[in-house]
Amino acid sequence: MRSFYNSETGTVSIYLIIILVPIFFLQAVLIDFARVKAAEREADTAARAAVRSVLSAFDTELQKYGLFGLTGEPESSKSLFSTIFKENLSGSSSGGFYKMLDTKPEEGRASLTSLYTLANHPVFKEQILEHMKYTAPIEFVLEITDKLQKPGAVKTLANGSAYAKEAEKIEKLLAKREESLDRAWAETVKLKEELNGRHHTYRARITELNRLSELIGLNTADGVRSQIKTLEEQIRSLSDSISSLNGSLAAAAAAGPEAAAALQGMMDRIRSLQDQLTELQSRLSDLKTLLENIVKYTALLAATKLEIVSDDEKVQNLQKSVQELLGEAKKANDELNTELKRVSSATGNELKAFEAFKGLKLLSEDDFRTYQTGIASSAALFSGFRSGIGSTNLFTNANAQKIHAANEAYQAQMDETYKKQLVIETERTKRNETIRKEKEKQRSKIQEVLNRAKQAMGDCGTDQTAGPVSTFYETLEEKGEDGLYRKYMTLNESPSNADGSPVYDLEGKPDTEIQHAMSLLERLGQTGESIRNELFINEYALSQFNYRTYGRELDGSGQPKPLHALSEPSGHKLPGQEVEYLLYGFNSCAKNMSSAYGEMFAFRFAVRIVEELMDPKNELLQAGSPLLVLLASAAEAAVKALADMDSLTEGKAVPISSKLTNPLFTFTYKDYLRIFLLLHSSDSNLLARLQSLIELNTERTLDHAVTYIQGSAESSVSLWFLPGLMKLMNGTGISSCEVRENRCRFISRADLAY
Repeated sequence: MRSFYNSETGTVSIYLIIILVPIFFLQAVLIDFARVKAAEREADTAARAAVRSVLSAFDTELQKYGLFGLTGEPESSKSLFSTIFKENLSGSSSGGFYKMLDTKPEEGRASLTSLYTLANHPVFKEQILEHMKYTAPIEFVLEITDKLQKPGAVKTLANGSAYAKEAEKIEKLLAKREESLDRAWAETVKLKEELNGRHHTYRARITELNRLSELIGLNTADGVRSQIKTLEEQIRSLSDSISSLNGSLAAAAAAGPEAAAALQGMMDRIRSLQDQLTELQSRLSDLKTLLENIVKYTALLAATKLEIVSDDEKVQNLQKSVQELLGEAKKANDELNTELKRVSSATGNELKAFEAFKGLKLLSEDDFRTYQTGIASSAALFSGFRSGIGSTNLFTNANAQKIHAANEAYQAQMDETYKKQLVIETERTKRNETIRKEKEKQRSKIQEVLNRAKQAMGDCGTDQTAGPVSTFYETLEEKGEDGLYRKYMTLNESPSNADGSPVYDLEGKPDTEIQHAMSLLERLGQTGESIRNELFINEYALSQFNYRTYGRELDGSGQPKPLHALSEPSGHKLPGQEVEYLLYGFNSCAKNMSSAYGEMFAFRFAVRIVEELMDPKNELLQAGSPLLVLLASAAEAAVKALADMDSLTEGKAVPISSKLTNPLFTFTYKDYLRIFLLLHSSDSNLLARLQSLIELNTERTLDHAVTYIQGSAESSVSLWFLPGLMKLMNGTGISSCEVRENRCRFISRADLAY
């Protein structure tokens, strides 16, 4: 036994067995592990192939619009997924050759999940951009950018818009100044009339008071009344004495001749008393006249002093009103001067029309100072006159002369101020009236063209306003959540602009329409620099949908331009009006077409105005009204813009500008729609309307058009060696398969989108 243990025979074999057995087990595990990983990769590839196969069944009607969506039944897609997955696994192949893998799907363990649809705006937009990124830049850059940017037309158009804004702003300040000056002059005329009336009245009053004063002297009413009383008593006494003597005279006459001497004496006495009585009565009459003059003087003096206070208050109020209005005019004039300095110092205003700002009539500080000083002096002299009246009780010759001088002083000052200002105001009023009449003349011309444009703007044809088309608009824009547009806006949680964009109906006054037209140029200038890099969606709308002149546009040789859109826009349910609907979103053809026509007319109107502003007539530049220059330019531009619209709506190309660009650079109706899509850029509204039209035309609900699919399936592969050891590896993270019996099961997933 000891020899057995000590024997070294077979040691190497045992050693090799000890070494080789673990290696064998390790190799067995590694072989199965490699097979599992190969099977997992095969299953993943099969899952991706199955998902791709499902996505290959995209809707061909949507594909005509450059969109890819899966609109089939979910069960059909799931069945296709399961079939393709199974067919791409090695376990499904038949034949007697040796197979390393026998991967098989687990029945009933496949699933297909739809994650996104074409109703989702980001997904819908991404597909449009993908479709348009190769075709949109070429046409967009050539047709729009190069024609506007290279010759600097956008900058010049923006300058025209700036002129319109400055003219309107300065015109408001000018109108404010002139209105204040008009009101100030009206108050000045009232002041002059008031002072003239007071001057004549008080001159007569002073003369009368002076006359009465000279008659009265230093007498007082009480003194005169006392004298009258004394005289009346003396007169009564004399009358009594005369009566007594008359009685005695009668008695003496009855006595006979012997009383002749006494009778004669009494008669002499009576005559003497009568003479005294007559003298006293004359003195009494004079005193009564004097008393009447004193009373009249006192009453006239009191009335004059009372009236002068009231008149002075009225004069001072008028003077205050004039001063306040002149202050308002001066403030507006200062603001006007500031604006004019700012405009004149601005750079890049190459339009000749800007010279009109130099022709404005400016008022200096001295102009206002002279006017204000003259009015204030007249009112101050009248106040001095009031003080003179108030402090004078006796209108003697000396005092009356002083008061007369004060009365003449304020009148003379007022006459001088009025005379000087009348020349200025007459010239100013004449100039303003001439400008006003000329403005109204130009406005009338513009309004006439606007009226003609309104008659042509809403042309839809009799078959576009009722019947099926009307029904289609109800489908698109129905109230509540039933309308397609509202549905897609709700699905994307965006606020709905259900009433459409503002109507360009040309119903405003000429000034309003001018400013509206010029604002389009300003907006174009703000977007000009980035025009190359954005809004492929707009090009998609123009290439996949119809518009007013679709199919009638001509190429350079005069032949109709070829139509290549697979969506066949000419056969859509809203003929010749889809892009207009996309732009404005109204529920009728007439409103959408009118808005497009109105905005296009406004744009052409603005371009033509800028052309006229580049070289206005010199007499207009010197007229003193930048707004008049703008109105006169607009009157000429309106006629040309209407002629442009006649050509554009017929499908013809019109030069962008006869002065700003090369005459060979032209725009068509479609090009202007392209610009408006850029100016009205609103992704949510436009995308929802695009989706609505696509559903209307294809009868495919985009919220069921799947674009992103996640496929999942379970499969298994057999284990050749030691399933138990592979099962032990489940919790280690080395392998994700689940060992059941002698097969390893695992799940494969694939996510793919169009």
